[in-house]
Amino acid sequence: MTDLILRGGRVIDPGAGIDQVADVVVRGDRIAAVGGEEVVDPARGEETKQEIDCRGLLVTPGLIDLHVHVYPGLGDFCLHPDTVGVETAVTTVVDAGTSGVMTFGLARKWIDDPEVRTNILAFVDPCQIYFATKDFICHKLEIANDERNLDVESTIATIEANDDVVIGCKVRACSTTDPRVSPFLAGAQRAAGARPVMVHLGRFPHTPTIPTADLLRSLRPGDVVTHAYRGASGVLDGDGKVSLELRDAVDRGVRLDVGHSGTDFRFATARALFGQGFLPSTISTDLNVFNIDHPVVSLAETMSKIWALGVDLADVIAMVTVNAAVTIHREHELGALAAERRADVSVLRVDEGEFALSDGVETMLAERHLVPVGCVRAGTWIAAGRVEKPDGENGGRRSPSSGFDD
Repeated sequence: MTDLILRGGRVIDPGAGIDQVADVVVRGDRIAAVGGEEVVDPARGEETKQEIDCRGLLVTPGLIDLHVHVYPGLGDFCLHPDTVGVETAVTTVVDAGTSGVMTFGLARKWIDDPEVRTNILAFVDPCQIYFATKDFICHKLEIANDERNLDVESTIATIEANDDVVIGCKVRACSTTDPRVSPFLAGAQRAAGARPVMVHLGRFPHTPTIPTADLLRSLRPGDVVTHAYRGASGVLDGDGKVSLELRDAVDRGVRLDVGHSGTDFRFATARALFGQGFLPSTISTDLNVFNIDHPVVSLAETMSKIWALGVDLADVIAMVTVNAAVTIHREHELGALAAERRADVSVLRVDEGEFALSDGVETMLAERHLVPVGCVRAGTWIAAGRVEKPDGENGGRRSPSSGFDD
């Protein structure tokens, strides 16, 4: 018995080098096969419970959004996981440090909630007390840059106790006594060990952060710079050339992540960096209550922007599948369509015409636009479309922007 077939879509699986019209066959919660019509032969008496017509659509490994905020109720900054996940054809999201160490048990309740259909992984902030709020209370009270709030041993213990879902640390590189050194970054790297550390590129209200050049020099191979394409960050010199520090960081294996947000992605910066060969390793959204209505909207919308900036479609898909899986050390289970893998598959539509895409400041017109159609999550087909959540859990109402995103 075949439970589900995604029939006749253009399957693009960059990790496997596949770009062809094919069927994806699902049995139970696992991928059974990827191939032509021969993979299920009605002549042998095989029956199929559900068939999704994907002709003219894109079928990819389950999309991974590497930077979101999805713990509603832990502060007032977050969105419901399914609002940014399966309802937009994204099967896996990674919460980017909404929670510090002491509140991770509360965050874990969302990860384990049986009613949440999106797969949630997490970067944890190394601070004992940290949670993201609209008014950046942890920065306003200056506990985000208080070294008494940093305990590497308890951070290690939390990571180890939640090893099934915590894939590293997210750090705001605040300084304390030395303006060029962040004890929080150093502490995150010690706690994370071989896991990646994601660093926020840019400033915060109320708390000082170390200069970009010093930040880049401090990163290890495999660490991730999110908001890498924001404006006026110091990655470009006065002549628009890539800084030596960014060049050296990328050369030694530091990864660049889009982390769009409302204020931290600019087409102009992306054009300059792309033109000099500095493409993203990964595309992510930083979706939160400030930006879901505009300008970010969804991962598919953000992918459309990178595509419109001249990156090949297969490379765009790689950035949200195999590249993201490798970045978080989950390539053995995510990012590819392979037999016996968990059946996480995304389906997108390419609309052609004229579409306005915004970075929050500049609007450009694109001839093509990616639209979520649906996804298979652990073997179950879920059509795209926002579902109302009780008591404001959608987080989809727009709030006045603070001018900072996380």
